[in-house]
Amino acid sequence: MSYYPLLKVSGAQGWVTLCNFSPNNWEASATRDQLVNVTWCAGDIWMTACLGVLKAGETRTVTEQELQGLVPDSALPLLSLTQKPLPPQSQRLPRLEGMKTATPAWRASLGLSTSQTQTSYQGEMDPFPAPASLLTFGPFVQFGAEINNYLILLNLESSPIPRTDTLMIYDAHHLVLKGQFDVHNNQATIIALDGLGFHSTDLPLFVCRTMAAIPLYFSRTADGAFLSLEHTHPPASLVVHGKRWETQKMLKNRWFEKVTS
Repeated sequence: MSYYPLLKVSGAQGWVTLCNFSPNNWEASATRDQLVNVTWCAGDIWMTACLGVLKAGETRTVTEQELQGLVPDSALPLLSLTQKPLPPQSQRLPRLEGMKTATPAWRASLGLSTSQTQTSYQGEMDPFPAPASLLTFGPFVQFGAEINNYLILLNLESSPIPRTDTLMIYDAHHLVLKGQFDVHNNQATIIALDGLGFHSTDLPLFVCRTMAAIPLYFSRTADGAFLSLEHTHPPASLVVHGKRWETQKMLKNRWFEKVTS
């Protein structure tokens, strides 16, 4: 089973809605009560606390406020469902034993809200290998008066040892470097995209050479009345037939060469 990150962005409140029932009726139909856990990275160790029991067929929403005083503000809270208790401390990210599905994956609703509205997507998170790489484009940047755009990079690795990489942001057409930022493992790195000089006809290109991540694009109006949360898929997901991961490697290498030549 996977982890479900609780997002934290300035000006909005994060939440996760967990579902203790299968997303299909052929892989895991016999749902049972499960434990609700929150795990976070504390320096060089993983910490876990149990938040209670979620009965079969029910849902539970865990909010950012609920975790205050338990999970440090600087840490990325990772929710999970398991049938057995997780260790309170561990040197490696706990491996989750529980019910899971493949098509579709057993997911949760990951959302952000203000006093006026909310936005969410169905997602899950599994640890990335380290090192790994990221290549993605940003077609979801929105333009208009008083609209703020953010890139949220979600990274999760089995090791709690902190490490940092550099995210390079380019104009994909002209291959002009627009900015570079530090990104951190086992974190949700928030990067403001406004002020980098992109126009509505430009396509941002994001490259990180030794750290993989899930890229989320969060946009909000200044008054919080309108929110948008989108994500892109890895290149392999666009390949229908053949060797998907070899195709992804080829696409990444081609673009990596473009921005270093």
